[in-house]
Amino acid sequence: MNTKLTLATLACLVTPWLTQAQTVMVYGEGQQPTAQEVADILFRGASEATKLRGQAPINGRSPFALLEQTPTRNPADASAVSVPVPFDFDSATLNAKARQQLDVIAEGIRLTEGTVKVVVEGHTDAKGSVHYNESLSLRRAAAVRSYLVNVKKLPVSQLGVEGKGPHKLLDKSDPYNGSNRRVQFRAG
Repeated sequence: MNTKLTLATLACLVTPWLTQAQTVMVYGEGQQPTAQEVADILFRGASEATKLRGQAPINGRSPFALLEQTPTRNPADASAVSVPVPFDFDSATLNAKARQQLDVIAEGIRLTEGTVKVVVEGHTDAKGSVHYNESLSLRRAAAVRSYLVNVKKLPVSQLGVEGKGPHKLLDKSDPYNGSNRRVQFRAG
């Protein structure tokens, strides 16, 4: 009887994690968020992240790793922001278009007045090996952080980096779709 009660209790505790989603405001090619939208999304994400802190890992994975990516076109619904930061093929070097996108992101992060730690996530599509894509996505996230710190003068302590590779696809129906190649910003 105690075993059944314990398993039922555990199932009730685990189920909410498995159904949680991180709602991502996805800006497409030629679209750019405003600095205020970025700040609002990061503040909302920080509030949601606080709810997950302190929760025990499942199978050694953080509750943050279990969040599904749910795209939205409404900034008011989002807890993370995704922008197309174009890179040359097989490169982690920022080009002029990429820097233009990041300038607005930097202003949005600055509007948080240092109260939100921001994680820069690099994402790839499913082309190539998983190991290579994980490495490439991390190098791209690091390049973005480097730009935000060295050029836009944001404090390095406010910015973390993660390479997600092809593991958090926005378009699961087409893992090779270009929309899966992105840089995403969330509160950490």
